[in-house]
Amino acid sequence: MKNKLLKLSMWQGIIAAVVFVINYFFYHFVTDNGITLTWQPEPGKPFVADLIGQLGVLFIFGSVVCLLCAFILFDKTDRNEENK
Repeated sequence: MKNKLLKLSMWQGIIAAVVFVINYFFYHFVTDNGITLTWQPEPGKPFVADLIGQLGVLFIFGSVVCLLCAFILFDKTDRNEENK
């Protein structure tokens, strides 16, 4: 179970990084007129960028919680592996 939680934590961290890259794109390259290829210093859609950023933060929170649960709730050795 510890290995599964560690793997889940890793995947949530990867997904959070991808969501933050998408958030950067929405913050700087999406305007009211659509998608532009020029970098904008201010967000064109700040509400959408904020919601995407909150999703990334939730994924990071889930990753940290899974990592802490893996280390706090389970021993260093997996009991199922000892029985084999």
